[in-house]
Amino acid sequence: MISIPIKNVYHMLVYAFKELKSKQYERLNRDDCENIYDLLTALLLCATQMLIKRGFLKSYVEQSDEIATLRGKINIGNSIRKLSFQNARAVCDFDEFSSNIYFNQVLKATLLYLKNKPLQGNIKRDVCATLMYFGEIDTISISSIKWDVLRAFNRNRNNAHYDTPLYFAALICEEAIPGQNKGDRDFRTLEEKFLPSLFERFIYAFYKKHLESCKVSFQQPIKWNANNADGMLPGMILDTVILDGGLKLIIDTKFYSKTLQSNENNKLTIRSNHLYQIFAYVKNEAAQTADKEVRGMLLYPKVDIGLENSYTIAGNHFYVQTVDLNQDFDSIKLELLAIYENVTAGS
Repeated sequence: MISIPIKNVYHMLVYAFKELKSKQYERLNRDDCENIYDLLTALLLCATQMLIKRGFLKSYVEQSDEIATLRGKINIGNSIRKLSFQNARAVCDFDEFSSNIYFNQVLKATLLYLKNKPLQGNIKRDVCATLMYFGEIDTISISSIKWDVLRAFNRNRNNAHYDTPLYFAALICEEAIPGQNKGDRDFRTLEEKFLPSLFERFIYAFYKKHLESCKVSFQQPIKWNANNADGMLPGMILDTVILDGGLKLIIDTKFYSKTLQSNENNKLTIRSNHLYQIFAYVKNEAAQTADKEVRGMLLYPKVDIGLENSYTIAGNHFYVQTVDLNQDFDSIKLELLAIYENVTAGS
């Protein structure tokens, strides 16, 4: 897997998530973080401690309990089975305004999982200390968490502050859950899941910030240039699109431990499926954007060799570029800006 210095991972995260620019996150001691687990745990702790100071989100939770003072609705069946009436009590079903809600249960499950991970001493101590605030929250297993339900949950101003801690919780927990197919026990490491999506978000956020005169969009859908589109054609989603005057650049980010492929003669070539993909993006977008020149770029992190390849295929310009994520971050910024200048200057 591609190795990226933790300090650079943090800088990429700051670009990708505006929340990390706040003063609360600036106090985070990044020098304690030796790996991605440490870093994400520290970020999760910071976000969770902010929740604790603000107060856990609460909602009405259904409760059923044997009590002496009647509340809500008497559960006749359970009361009879427990002989509650003979003791001047009754089993009642009622709603209670409580912090014991699913969001908080997920955070507690994540912290309990991290408690058993080989984290840095200071970070592990902070995990244990933070767990003390979750005493009234039920414990659930990681395998029972329905992340798709959480992602689809209706966000509003009352719960939006849970987005960041739940995002980090999902990254940390999902690597502990096998695939959904029956018999699938293929566990992917945190790096394999996290770094590709972070690289994709970072590239968009970087150009959005530094190309102020351009319109930069993320995850933009485009349609096939087809007369008989019947709903059977697969969707096309563009990672990053930069509109710079009359030029539209489509950037497709890729994150592979081996950038190139070997053909039958052991010759290194650009991965065919990646080239076909960016070609389809550019040609379909160009056919529907006649007033713009559309170009395409495949952008990889540098692994063993650097690439600065350019091609003109069927009338459109295509580029295959790498960026070295192992250098100091100021150099990364300069390299990404130089890459953009390179692919937009040529004709």
